[in-house]
Amino acid sequence: MARNSNRLTARRVATLTKPGLYADGNGLYLGVGKGAARSWVYVYRRGTKRTELGLGSLRDVSLAEAR
Repeated sequence: MARNSNRLTARRVATLTKPGLYADGNGLYLGVGKGAARSWVYVYRRGTKRTELGLGSLRDVSLAEAR
C-alpha cells in the first residue's frame, strides 16, 4: 500500500484556521492551534514510543523547507 505524500498545498496551508493536525505525508504535519497559530511537526515512532519533533512556525519555515 503506497503512502500519500505532499497532500498539502501552499494555498491550503495559508488558509487553514481550524485547530488540529493536518497531514502532508511521510510523518510531516501542520499543527494549527488556537488563534490560528501554525507550526510544522514531524511525527515518528521508535519502537512503541511516538515522538513529535517541532520544525518551526509556518512564519519561519515554508512548506518546501519543511518537506
